[in-house]
Amino acid sequence: MPRRTEGPEAARETTRERIVESALGLFGEHGYAGTSVRAIAEDAGVSQGLLYNYFEGKEALLEAIVRRSMVQVQRSFGRAVSGATPQEKVERLVRAAFETVSHNLPFWRLLYQLRMQPGVLESLGGSVEAWTLAIRLQLAELLREGGVRDVGTQARLLFAAIDGVAQHYAMDPEHYPIEEVTEALIGRFGPDAGRAWQAAPREGRA
Repeated sequence: MPRRTEGPEAARETTRERIVESALGLFGEHGYAGTSVRAIAEDAGVSQGLLYNYFEGKEALLEAIVRRSMVQVQRSFGRAVSGATPQEKVERLVRAAFETVSHNLPFWRLLYQLRMQPGVLESLGGSVEAWTLAIRLQLAELLREGGVRDVGTQARLLFAAIDGVAQHYAMDPEHYPIEEVTEALIGRFGPDAGRAWQAAPREGRA
């Protein structure tokens, strides 16, 4: 049978993803400030001019990397909504979040390294802040649905716990007790959390 060739759109997406992967790897190895567009192009095997056909520069590449993490987190939320109760949804969300990190450890390890570098968050402007607010509001709504008191504080606590555990696990997956921590977090917010879920909700700012 004749060999099927990749169509132009698929080829373009493949090249785009290769450039993003090269940028992520070099940002993690040399730092965001220490990585040039030329180095990214060379690592991706494309000309610098071709790279600019896909991205305006390093900031656009950084945004693409962060956007990829946002998509993965939103997929975690999508898998969580199949739970029968708000408590079960929280359990599914926690498990799905850590499975997402586990299935793509190199990406998340580099992403967390990147997030801690000076100037990176400033380069992203308000996009990260807007994203974290959107996630926190989704968590708050889920907790409010289950009657949690002071949903704003509890949503912040849950978000910080998930993000913190994911970061520690991604940075040291061989030694971090992810199973035990997962069960402990579910015990705090999941179906058997007890007092964390109240019949009469009290409004709280998310």
